[in-house]
Amino acid sequence: MLTELERKRLSLRVLLETAQELSGILQPRKIMETFLLTAMGPIGAMRGVAVLARPAGCEGMVLSRGLPPAEAEALEQRLPDICDAYFPYRDLDGDFPSSKIRVIRRDQAGSDSLLPRGMDILLCFNVDESHCGLLALGPLLSADGTGAGGELDADSSTLLHSLLHLLIGALRGALAVSNIRQLSVDLGRKNDRLTEALATSQAAQRGLDRRVHQLSAINELAAEMAHVHDVQGILDGFLLTVLGAFSVNCGMVLVLDRLAHSVDLALRGAPDTGLSGYAAADVLVYKAFLASGARSVAPLTVDSVENPAVALAGCGLPFEGVCAMYFSLDRDVQGVLVLGETISGEALESEDVQMVQAQVGTLMGYVLGARHLATITALNEGLKSQNEELTRTVNELTEARQTIDLLERAGERVRSFLHAEGLRSKRFSWLDCGVILVAAMLLGFLFNLASPNGVPLVPEHLKRPPSQTVTAQKARELQQSDGALIVDARPQAFFDQRRVRGAVNLTPALFDMVYLMRFAQVPLSTPLIVYGGNISRRWDEEVATKLTAREHERVLVLEDGLSSWEARGYPVEP
Repeated sequence: MLTELERKRLSLRVLLETAQELSGILQPRKIMETFLLTAMGPIGAMRGVAVLARPAGCEGMVLSRGLPPAEAEALEQRLPDICDAYFPYRDLDGDFPSSKIRVIRRDQAGSDSLLPRGMDILLCFNVDESHCGLLALGPLLSADGTGAGGELDADSSTLLHSLLHLLIGALRGALAVSNIRQLSVDLGRKNDRLTEALATSQAAQRGLDRRVHQLSAINELAAEMAHVHDVQGILDGFLLTVLGAFSVNCGMVLVLDRLAHSVDLALRGAPDTGLSGYAAADVLVYKAFLASGARSVAPLTVDSVENPAVALAGCGLPFEGVCAMYFSLDRDVQGVLVLGETISGEALESEDVQMVQAQVGTLMGYVLGARHLATITALNEGLKSQNEELTRTVNELTEARQTIDLLERAGERVRSFLHAEGLRSKRFSWLDCGVILVAAMLLGFLFNLASPNGVPLVPEHLKRPPSQTVTAQKARELQQSDGALIVDARPQAFFDQRRVRGAVNLTPALFDMVYLMRFAQVPLSTPLIVYGGNISRRWDEEVATKLTAREHERVLVLEDGLSSWEARGYPVEP
């Protein structure tokens, strides 16, 4: 027989070993299996059943030891009945503290057929707000080892209760970890959904920004096209705007006039490989017509070219076409627009292609108007020439008979004119000048009050702070030592006539579009030297102010402009 001290030492060793085994397990099933084996040994139980369930949903797990497989499987099927029979105390006693363990007799459970016979040691416990547990043990080995059931003595009951407290603590930790893991998984899924939603929102925002930029560029193009009256100038401006609006590296647009046997070509980002010639342009237009959806050469039609990289292969294109449009002004005048890859390498979206097609339709209107204007101008020139010829002939026929008469009339008119001018000059006074000046100022003031777009009394460039200037010699040194970039702010016509060698044309009218194409990648620390001012217009100051607004660190204006550069003998072109 064990002494009382030895029994206590044994109990403490069992509790220590059980606590060590359960401390490293995070799975509730594994904890229940380990505990059941640990509890049966010290108690001397031949069979055991452990239940962990959620009574609210009648779900959980049933573990057993010492039962036949068929009986253990049947026991698992009776989990809902076990919940109803052994966990009704929640409704009877209210909240049951999880630290309290209740011993239940089988006759108190209301059903004696759920658990195998002989399991008379029944203990119910609460793990947390939603989980309850049941431990059933028995029969117990008797003191003589015959297997006859017996009841727990005080020491065994205390040990079993202590073991159950360890089980409750381990289950709480495991369930808390499981809840945390599930919460982490749920948060991860929500985070993934939020990330997807954010990416979708950002993509939509980028699409809207791209549409705004495209519409802004096209609106500026419409304003500029109103002042261009030749077909070549219209094609150049249109192509430059389209490339900038849709961020395309290279492109070309041509108009073929079969009646006049002529070609108008605009090409950007690639060399001319002969498409300016009539034969090559005719082949390109014909292949574009075949690959488009057009079935006839109807006036003022635009059709998209299917698979332009394949359809237009072998036509002399200096780049691979990604988007192409065939358009027809009439039976004798057709054209083609071909765009290369985008700067980002991404394909144009269907909305972009539709917008390009719509803008080609607008282009046709401008080209048609320019051609009509050219026709009218030519007719007017012919009529003017014929008029002049007829007038000269009539004058020659009547000159001999009317010479004297004409001279007399001319002399009389001259005398009358001189006399009238003399009289008018005598009536002129400084008071008249003052009256005219006051009237002009009053009319200007009334005009500004009546019109929201009045005439400013002080020019806008006089209100801006002057930009920092630099001499031609210092500008040349910055170009050679710091890699300064020379910016020509004058209009394209002046830029084409004469400019600083290597200068980039950046006018105030096309500032946003050209800046995006040519200056977006220029480091902000690179010196920018702007020239292009004259007496009537300070283009250099306008461009310098806009570059400074873009946060460029060193924006300088060249003193005396291009003339000072040429005076120093520095290189210019062409």
